[in-house]
Amino acid sequence: MAERMTIRHLEIFAAVCDAGGVSAAARELRVSQPSVSQAVRDLEERFGVRLFDRLARRMVPTEAGRRLLAHARGVLADLGELERSMGEGAVATLRLASSITCGTCHLPGMLARLAEAAPDVRALVRVEDSRAVERDVASGEADLGLIEGLVHEPELDAVPFARDELVVVGPPGRRGERLSAAGLAAERLVLRERGSGVRELLEAALTERGLAARAEWESVSTEAIKAAVSSGLGVSVLPAALVEREVAEGRLAPLAVEGLELGRELLVVRHRRRSVSPAMAAFLGAAGVGGRA
Repeated sequence: MAERMTIRHLEIFAAVCDAGGVSAAARELRVSQPSVSQAVRDLEERFGVRLFDRLARRMVPTEAGRRLLAHARGVLADLGELERSMGEGAVATLRLASSITCGTCHLPGMLARLAEAAPDVRALVRVEDSRAVERDVASGEADLGLIEGLVHEPELDAVPFARDELVVVGPPGRRGERLSAAGLAAERLVLRERGSGVRELLEAALTERGLAARAEWESVSTEAIKAAVSSGLGVSVLPAALVEREVAEGRLAPLAVEGLELGRELLVVRHRRRSVSPAMAAFLGAAGVGGRA
């Protein structure tokens, strides 16, 4: 049996994954290269698997390595939370990842409620597309995530906290128009990037009808999409809450699409193998899902 696994083994392993090699990890950790190499060998011998492939001068985790990394990050995050919570007057840190829609429409209110209920919790927030949120939570880079639509990572548990409706919008002169699903697919589409929950829901709804969404414009910026549509460059599908002001002011026109369901649930996701820390529990309470997560 290989040497007993320690927290230091997991720290070194995670550093090699992040740095892409032994030399870079050794420099980052300020230890010798042989000690880093030995720690990786210890883990490979203990589990009887290869943890890295050597590709183009870079060490890339194998499937087994990715599984170990997800567990390692969870253990290291829990240890960090323990050390912070045991310190006198310590402030607990909560790492959150959120999709753009959730981060714009829902997260600010949740954080306000969290600050009132648990002022000792400090939230660090990253806003990105839904697939990136899932990857961050699955890898342990984030404690909790907020996404919309479908969950792709098998390691994640999800609980709905709200429902969101999407709306098809066009330039002001098209107010009152009605489209079929095929008519929408034939439009010049201005859409969010691939990986966003909005794009994924639209594509799934059209695929069910044998149609495809082909974007002429793609952007990670909702504001850029709204400006493009308002200028007559095409139509888009966006969360109703994010276009409410523009529709009310006449800068965007809602278009009715017959027979196309574009509602979705908004979800809190967490790694099913991570224990729920007091900071996580406080946020889940602020999100209104404390008893279900």
